[in-house]
Amino acid sequence: MNKSCYCVWDLQSTDRDSALTELLASVPNIGAHSREMLIKALHIREQAGATLVTPGIAMPHCRSILMDDLVIAIGRSSSGIPWPDEPAGVVVMFISPVKPSGPQEHMDLIAHLASHMKNNGPERITGASSPEKLAELLGLDLIQGG
Repeated sequence: MNKSCYCVWDLQSTDRDSALTELLASVPNIGAHSREMLIKALHIREQAGATLVTPGIAMPHCRSILMDDLVIAIGRSSSGIPWPDEPAGVVVMFISPVKPSGPQEHMDLIAHLASHMKNNGPERITGASSPEKLAELLGLDLIQGG
């Protein structure tokens, strides 16, 4: 399973929708139309139920035929982003491809992240001192320059 991620260390967004847009913008090589469709898919998933999984950490995600490989982008907001009512200081967004191995890969990543969140605790994760440390605490590999 690919565990490489992009990072927006200082999210400027002040709401959930713009945070998703800002995170997706950090992922290179996605065309404008595909980006628009992915944002819509993420918004629809969030409308089904907010993805704040533990205090201070949101995990928005979806599956899409527009992706060939798993894409992960993490972000940190020092002021917190309403998600929708409680603030998220860390956002872990991922999009899984729709392919035969996709559902398992999607669930494996959720299990992986949940394990790291449990082992490291939300306080350590939201208090990470650098993009590298944040990725490490989540068990992800930071893509250099991302």
